[in-house]
Amino acid sequence: MTRWVRVFAMLVAWVPGLTFSADNIVISFDVANPPFMYEREGKAVGIYPALVAAAFTHMQVGTTLQARPWVRALRELDAGMTGIGGIYRNSEREQKYDFSNYDFSNPIYLEKLLVYFNQSKPVSFRTVDDLKHLRIGVVRGWSYGERFDLARQTQIFSVEETPSDEQNFNKLEQGRLDAVLAVAESGVIRMKELHHVQAAPMPLGENATFLAFSKSAGKQALLKQFDLTLKAMHASGEFERIVAAELAR
Repeated sequence: MTRWVRVFAMLVAWVPGLTFSADNIVISFDVANPPFMYEREGKAVGIYPALVAAAFTHMQVGTTLQARPWVRALRELDAGMTGIGGIYRNSEREQKYDFSNYDFSNPIYLEKLLVYFNQSKPVSFRTVDDLKHLRIGVVRGWSYGERFDLARQTQIFSVEETPSDEQNFNKLEQGRLDAVLAVAESGVIRMKELHHVQAAPMPLGENATFLAFSKSAGKQALLKQFDLTLKAMHASGEFERIVAAELAR
């Protein structure tokens, strides 16, 4: 018996009555958020699809992974049509969705959000208040953590939405935005192509990402099964190998 099988068998034994499903589960990912999730040749690829695909293979549960514009993915999630991978949790979403790993101890990933600016107009960022009166680029449909989302509602800064980080960074390079919010790994990719963009050293925050389904879908047992599988993948080293391989693409 391999180490992975031993670890997974032990974890599953901790959950009485846990069974495997033969159902095909449809899970959506953002179409334009590399290296975490994006579309290539019509398929959902990146860190999150790779991790979810490996987990569901170990779980022996059939899946269809699809790339969607984030707003459309959220709309289908609300309708109970699909699950969604790589989503942040906040108090509003917790009213509607069931999330993997409810106690936050084992998220899919922990994303560090940074504030990017054009070097011709530096931004001295330490707290959300430092963003007052700025034009900030964000991806349409994304939450950037409760602190930023609450400040956004008070309109202390203006927000411009686009479908992707790439478009936001291009607008920042051209001086059409004062700042852009993006995850560190995504920023690394974009800054290879840009000459005037820099990241503030202080992060906006760190946000855990999860797998989620509408509460109406009744997928609590499946999410528990997914949690156990992620733990086993961490224990075997498979999780880290998948992340490293996707970051190297």
